Amino acid sequence: MKRVAVLVAVLALALSGCNSKNSDKSDKSEKSDLKLRVELTQGRVDEVRHTVQVSMHNDGPAKLVIQQLELKAPSFKDGAGPVKADAWLPPGGLQVDVPVSYGTGVCTGDDLKPHAAASTVALRVQTEDGKVTDETVALADPNPMLDKLLAIDCQQAYLDRQATFTFGPWTHLPSGWVDGTVIVKRTGFKGTITLQEFVGSILLEVLPTPQREATPKPYAVLAPGTDEVRIPIVVDGERCTPHALAEIKKPYVFPAWVSLDGGPPLYTELKITDAEVAAFKPVIDACAAGHTQM
Repeated sequence: MKRVAVLVAVLALALSGCNSKNSDKSDKSEKSDLKLRVELTQGRVDEVRHTVQVSMHNDGPAKLVIQQLELKAPSFKDGAGPVKADAWLPPGGLQVDVPVSYGTGVCTGDDLKPHAAASTVALRVQTEDGKVTDETVALADPNPMLDKLLAIDCQQAYLDRQATFTFGPWTHLPSGWVDGTVIVKRTGFKGTITLQEFVGSILLEVLPTPQREATPKPYAVLAPGTDEVRIPIVVDGERCTPHALAEIKKPYVFPAWVSLDGGPPLYTELKITDAEVAAFKPVIDACAAGHTQM
């Protein structure tokens, strides 16, 4: 009887231990009382830096500190990972933004209007009592911002498989401007590639020569069986104004629009190398110096 009693006691202790562990798990999985909202926003500087702002709102009654955060977006690779924030998040829904690099879109096939997978933001949160917890907050799904960013990357990847749009050699002119070429070169697409138009950056005007603004559109058509077409251009600083100088965040972004076999225009950008930066720098320097003296 004593032996049976001992076995029963041991069994009771084991069950008690199991119940204790289960209870611990239950406590940890309890829903958080924190009321956090997150969304993604993007300004012009973010576009240049390939970042988004993780905009956080505290709808609860207590002050919080966001120690770190991580954007977990399965449709993008090579993002920033955990980012140190140390951001005070007061109650009342006030928006606090932290910039995060979102990486590069993961594109499959030739889908030009992909939808980003459901995404979250992982937050390490410190409450007023000093307690630190890890919270995961879902982003809106579908998410217009992530869909937009994914479509931009996938469209660019698609166009890069079809043709390249680059600048050619440069000649410096006595006026301080530079002459060059825009080169459209076939890399994959077998049909008609139409360069509808390209435009300058905030500071630099890029125009076909010799007609400049009067040049008819489209600027170039690469017919089947032709691998390359060149458009002579001039780059000048006539867009240089005090306002433009203040907006110099995008001095080397040159938009272009391309159609494939008569389809809708697709956005791309003329590729910039160190040679372009070196060629354009004197134009921008002269522009800046001229307005500095005003």
